[in-house]
Amino acid sequence: MKARLRAEARRMPPPTAAESDRVCRQVLGWLAPRRPGPTLVWMAIPGELDLEPVVARLSDIEWLTTRTPAVGPLTVHSYHSPLELHRFGFTQPVASAPEVSPNRIDVALAPGLAFDTRGGRLGRGKSYYDRLLAGLSANALRVGVTLERLMTETVPTESHDVSMTHLITENGVREMA
Repeated sequence: MKARLRAEARRMPPPTAAESDRVCRQVLGWLAPRRPGPTLVWMAIPGELDLEPVVARLSDIEWLTTRTPAVGPLTVHSYHSPLELHRFGFTQPVASAPEVSPNRIDVALAPGLAFDTRGGRLGRGKSYYDRLLAGLSANALRVGVTLERLMTETVPTESHDVSMTHLITENGVREMA
């Protein structure tokens, strides 16, 4: 079922500029009054929502992002580290960028191909993000950021899948029970 949902999600058109703008406004509206500690955000690949406008507007937050090494789990680095192009075409911190301990993360903004209304997240299939999210402190907020059209009734989950504490779409913020 996960493979079928991934295929369906990949056939969806990429976010429009208007959709991205509305999602960024929702993320800004939720994050700004919180003034969280270190906050993890992804560097968008083509077809993903790009939260760069949020990072730019909330420059007082300590922004973090991930690096996908050739071998091993994702590592965490300052969002403002020097960058390089990964062999699969996305931008990431250089290998020599100082690592940040994942247990410092206060809020993790997480991408996904699809989410369900209970906070289930469907990733790209390698479980990199799930392993990272599982290693965060129990108090860290795990926030799925997506479009309403990428919401589904149920995302099949396995024991290693990590549920979101919140979901943010262009229509608002949902806190999971």
